[in-house]
Amino acid sequence: MRYSFLIFSLFVLFGCSPSAPLQTSVVHCDSLVAVTFNDTTTLYFKIISDGEACLTWDATEGKKYNTPGRYQHKGRLVVPSQITIDNKVYKVTSIADNALFQQRSLTELYISDGIRHIGNRAISGCDKLTMLRLPETLETIGDEAIARCKQLVKVSLPDGIKQMGKYAMYDCKRLREVEIPASMTVVPEGLFRGCFSLMDVRLHNKITTIEERAFSNCENMTKIRIPNSVTEIKPEIFDGCHSLTDVRLPKGLNYIPEACFHDCHSLKNFDLSNIEIIHPEAFAHCNTIKELALHEGLKRIGHSAFTACAGIEEVRIPLSVEYVGENAFGNCKNLKNVYLLRTKPIEIGDETAFPGEPCNINIPKGSVDSYQFTAKWKKFNYREILVGKK
Repeated sequence: MRYSFLIFSLFVLFGCSPSAPLQTSVVHCDSLVAVTFNDTTTLYFKIISDGEACLTWDATEGKKYNTPGRYQHKGRLVVPSQITIDNKVYKVTSIADNALFQQRSLTELYISDGIRHIGNRAISGCDKLTMLRLPETLETIGDEAIARCKQLVKVSLPDGIKQMGKYAMYDCKRLREVEIPASMTVVPEGLFRGCFSLMDVRLHNKITTIEERAFSNCENMTKIRIPNSVTEIKPEIFDGCHSLTDVRLPKGLNYIPEACFHDCHSLKNFDLSNIEIIHPEAFAHCNTIKELALHEGLKRIGHSAFTACAGIEEVRIPLSVEYVGENAFGNCKNLKNVYLLRTKPIEIGDETAFPGEPCNINIPKGSVDSYQFTAKWKKFNYREILVGKK
């Protein structure tokens, strides 16, 4: 009994595939081959070379892959590593676009080693899928390949994966943890967008780029460390991550992209010491930011960069800042003091860059005329202070 339990535990832990299904019949149908396993499960294959085959979708009546009359798989399905046709063995090396699209009754899917590519939307929309075993030979995963598999809790991505397509795991709402394989250098666009339950993301130190919306709307993610190897991050990567509190940015990163932390209601801990440009809406609606440390070296603050950040009470604009965009600090209802160190005004998008009364614009002594007679700077409530003092 203990031995059986151990075997079962190892099976669950390592995601080992069950025994390969027994091929029982073959039927040729136009350009496809229908192969039946164990007299119960029929899969459709296309011969793509002299010794290779591709699992594809049932082209019933020549309709599209999402036709209502399409073959539906139920329960467990094993994609074999090879098939035999007319006494010739063909290795199964890929799963075609849409091959298992919206198989809503499929609960377990085991893909055998030997398969190198999973196509666009190949497993997308499998609502009841709770177990997915990916092969160690896998190299590429297409756009939306595993998207909308809303019951998946964990997926182990094999170490050999070199490329994943856009939104490959989009809207897998119960997915809780994932580790990006060391073979990947780019986190693709929208990879985990809408993965509501995702909390633990491990990024290795060979990643160089994180594409748009890679983690947007991961509402339960609380913290993330972006390795120093990352030199480029695209807009909106954490947009809508409502529980995100702590972010460690790469030391070499000198900008915050557009809407990067938009709507991150819980964000508190981040370091802008190396940042030169804060792009539009970068921190918009981040209500819990209270202490905003802008460092010397910062040059531009884009429009609406900190709009509606209700927790900010004061802001010190470094001497290095050359431009503050319109509405940059607009709707910051608790912002009472803005400290400007220049005797001559910096360029601003318009008069919405900073709040009006009761917010004080604190400027160096003797410079009030310079501000009040400069276009776009006339409406503010000025208070002259000694530079460096509040």
